[in-house]
Amino acid sequence: MKIFITGATGYIGQRLMESLLKQGHEVNALVRKIPTDSIFNHPNLTFHEGDLLDKTSLEKGMKGCRQAYHLAAFARPWAKDPATYFQINVKGTLNILEMAQKAGIEKLVYSSSCAVLGRSNGSPLSEDFVRDVHFFTEYESSKHIAECCVRDFSKQGLNTVIVAPSKVYGPGIWTESNAVSHLIQLYIHGDWHVIPGNGKSVGCFCYIDDVVNGHILAMNHGRVGQKYILGGDNLQLNEFFNLIKLISGKKHFLVRVPLWLMMLFGWKEEIGASLFGREPLITRKWIAKNNHDLACSSDKAIKELGYQITPIAEGISTTLAWLNDQRNLQL
Repeated sequence: MKIFITGATGYIGQRLMESLLKQGHEVNALVRKIPTDSIFNHPNLTFHEGDLLDKTSLEKGMKGCRQAYHLAAFARPWAKDPATYFQINVKGTLNILEMAQKAGIEKLVYSSSCAVLGRSNGSPLSEDFVRDVHFFTEYESSKHIAECCVRDFSKQGLNTVIVAPSKVYGPGIWTESNAVSHLIQLYIHGDWHVIPGNGKSVGCFCYIDDVVNGHILAMNHGRVGQKYILGGDNLQLNEFFNLIKLISGKKHFLVRVPLWLMMLFGWKEEIGASLFGREPLITRKWIAKNNHDLACSSDKAIKELGYQITPIAEGISTTLAWLNDQRNLQL
């Protein structure tokens, strides 16, 4: 089968593309610039140069395809022009949906984010949760609007399914979406000594292979117009770092940094961005976002799709082995 994919050179997208090729599918991948890295060489892989705002390139890429995965998004913590989030994540998604409908795509899986859900209040969030707090970042807001667009096209007859990964970690290329693995690497090197706040905020950590499989399961079994959380284990930051310490044997000191001090650092980074045009390491909006609990439930995906969760201890062990092999961490 011929399949169209966006975001194929990203963290999740590249692993998804590899999996589809291993299954014997032909893949048409939309990229802004055709990569030269040998890892992208495959006889069943065709790159189409273009972007989400160019309908002509979308039309060419989708020609002859029966299925589509839309993973490309602007997910960086800062943009010089905040409208960038909405241009790429909303307008780009609308273009994908419009051209998929025109091309006769049989089914489209849209990759969103659990960040859209907001915050949990003592129990894991499900797909039906109604957000009870304002959007912290333009990224969250733009992905929410994009989800609404996907649902609208589903009502118009386009077979669409939404998946929402949580905090993804594990082997793969280094992008902003692979931040958790990068954090693990920094800790092992002894270059990370910070736990935000009191360390009790909860995150949902999902292993990369589970998320990739979840996308494919959603394509094969997902119900039209439905959304599926692709999550993992819910852990406090304190518990997360304790697991890394236990599994790696590294006992680096960690300091809990109060929220007000983190906000001060974010403000400093934003001032630097406005004065010198350099991208900040973090912004106050993203600090506020990550200060809230975001525990998620994957029960719907497990029940309806057959989604499986890799226990986090196993996932971290595999990630550490990969880091040791690929990044010379010398554990």
